[in-house]
Amino acid sequence: MSNKFKLGLFFTNTNRDYNKSAASTWIRIWQMVSTYEKLNIKVDINNPFRRYDAIIVFRKAKRNYYWILKIAKLFSKQVYFDTCINIFEQNSEISSEHLFYAKKIANVSDGIICASHQIARYAQPYAKSVFVMEDPINTNHFSKIKKDINFDDPTFGWSGVGPKSGFLNKYAEVINNKIIIISDNSINNIQLDFNYRYEKWTYEQFPSSILKCDIALLPRDTSCSYNKSHSSFKALVFAASGIPIIANKVPSYVDLSHFYNGIVFLEDNNNNIEACINKLRTRSFDTTRVREHYSCEHQAKILLKYFQSQLSKN
Repeated sequence: MSNKFKLGLFFTNTNRDYNKSAASTWIRIWQMVSTYEKLNIKVDINNPFRRYDAIIVFRKAKRNYYWILKIAKLFSKQVYFDTCINIFEQNSEISSEHLFYAKKIANVSDGIICASHQIARYAQPYAKSVFVMEDPINTNHFSKIKKDINFDDPTFGWSGVGPKSGFLNKYAEVINNKIIIISDNSINNIQLDFNYRYEKWTYEQFPSSILKCDIALLPRDTSCSYNKSHSSFKALVFAASGIPIIANKVPSYVDLSHFYNGIVFLEDNNNNIEACINKLRTRSFDTTRVREHYSCEHQAKILLKYFQSQLSKN
């Protein structure tokens, strides 16, 4: 009889092409499947006719996901809901209907798995249990480390979907003709007040594109709960590659700074880029701790340990 831990994953978009699936899908699902299997976990995807030690349902706070969880409780030992955004307050992504089902999902689930500690704080009042599996990084794919940072005439870097690049406009004068934007075609529809060099995002080329940057510039408005809840992944890819980072104090970036010394915050430097650069000149960009903590392998191990600890309570 197999003693493998049996894990069921349930989600909508099953396109395994990282270039065609949502970032949250390949980050939190596809790149983790092989990692789970290395830990003696038997993984099934969208197969309702099995009995599991745990089921994870991703990612929308909608009626059909609530019913998947409710039905899954009939044949699975544990059921969990995974979210990479704050689903427990109305915001630009969460309507009143989403909020209604988020609370029902929390009620029926054995726990909520969150992509950041900030999301976990929002989930805590509603969930039976909360666990943080931070967005993991495949350190084999992001294998190269940046050398020889040019602080005197740096090339800034930013990556993400086009609409979120608007936060860069605040620093247009500083970064004009000095920044690489790594994005999809949606960047063409965004009004940016500066000239930039464009690198088309593909999963295969992403690590190489990052290494062309000297300093990641990652500003964001943290006044709303949606922006405050983002995972560290946007900054993490730069940190794991040994690239200095200038950013706003998104809580997950603050968490990241405990593992990577090469990040400084705009709020601590009067939003002055030059002051941030001067501070970065004194920093270490050692990637050892950040790559260990955020690796797919480590995040999978702590998730499995969490599942096993929850099973032992029953």
